[in-house]
Amino acid sequence: MTKRKPAKVIWRKLGKEKAWGQATIGENLIEIDPRLGAKRQLEVLCHEQVHLTFPGMSEADVDRAGKDLAALLWSQDYRRVVLAPNAKPPRIS
Repeated sequence: MTKRKPAKVIWRKLGKEKAWGQATIGENLIEIDPRLGAKRQLEVLCHEQVHLTFPGMSEADVDRAGKDLAALLWSQDYRRVVLAPNAKPPRIS
């Protein structure tokens, strides 16, 4: 199996699109509305990645997979850390 590039994630307001997130399959691109809460952001990110990984999957199956994956990650305390623009990331030993 060939290794794919990771998706590019863009955080922008999606009010006109009336969506929390969207995936562009041909461009390997995910867009997420930054106004969402932290848990919803994780859920939408997982949902959109499932669209990119399995483009033929039904919306109901994508929704369930995204929610299940996000719930697992959240229960294991995975969180998004937002750093100041010029801050150095924390060192993990």
